[in-house]
Amino acid sequence: MPKHINPSYRRQTTKAYTLEECQKLIKTDTQILSHLISKAESTLAADKHFLKSAYATLPRKKDVKRIAITGAPGVGKSSFLNTYCKHLKDSGYKVAILPVDPTSYTTKGSILGDKTRMDALVGIDGVFIKPMASALALGGVAPATADAICLCEMADYDYIFIETVGVGQSEYEVRDLVDLFILLLQPGGGDELQGIKRGIMEMADLLLITKADGELKSVAQTSRDSYRSALSLFSINEWSWKPRCALFSSMTSEYISELDQQIRAYYAHMEKSDRLAQFRLQQELMRFREGQKGLLYRRMAEKKSIKERMETLSLSISAGELSHLQALHSLEELLENIDA
Repeated sequence: MPKHINPSYRRQTTKAYTLEECQKLIKTDTQILSHLISKAESTLAADKHFLKSAYATLPRKKDVKRIAITGAPGVGKSSFLNTYCKHLKDSGYKVAILPVDPTSYTTKGSILGDKTRMDALVGIDGVFIKPMASALALGGVAPATADAICLCEMADYDYIFIETVGVGQSEYEVRDLVDLFILLLQPGGGDELQGIKRGIMEMADLLLITKADGELKSVAQTSRDSYRSALSLFSINEWSWKPRCALFSSMTSEYISELDQQIRAYYAHMEKSDRLAQFRLQQELMRFREGQKGLLYRRMAEKKSIKERMETLSLSISAGELSHLQALHSLEELLENIDA
């Protein structure tokens, strides 16, 4: 037995809920919501079928706010959520948080430790936190994040926050899952404009300079002014919105009301001329197009002739008999001969 395995550990049996229990209690029992999200993360056909039935019978909340939080490691994403979501809960809102934790390329495991940094929220009624493993997927989110968002809407949450793996050029995928994209930045990060590149800033709707308190407060204010100058050079996006920049402190409540105003301003803008509805429909279509790629691949790969050819070609590549390009050309010839 591997040394890192605890021989005394016994995994507890997960309670199975019926579809009727899920329909009746999803808005009040977070265990049921976690249960459904676990099924969304599963690859088992039975779990997919159960989830399909749940989607068909559970209505989704319409006036929910979907918000992504991203930023470089150490910028304070979890601390931000710990403070701001506590404020939202105290204001009477139901809040769901879906942190995405990176999956190890070596062990394929994830720590899922973001929840430990949200001590003000753990165990509070009306706050749901469900860490999710990235499963080596690019884009900063987990493969089942889109399903988890839908399930949280069915559970009647007012705010749904996605905390991404980290900032980078691959964070584009979360932009297609949320309404509002918030980028957190360190105070005094003079090189961050270069480090995070223009692409991620153009996707952001709101930039927040964190740690704007104590000795860093004046530095954060200077950084905010610098970023505002940089943003003035940006063009408005397709929804006629130009990114804004503000301050935030997870230690004090000085800037919380300003953030509330910024978020309200964004949603007021998006709700004009039906922009938000159009934006979400655009996202639904994009997710369908992305999802159909995986679906078509799985269905094609299940065909006996294709599966056998792929295995044969893989062996030939491993033996040095074919290059990957030659193997792909051979597979393409087979696919072209399959009846439509």
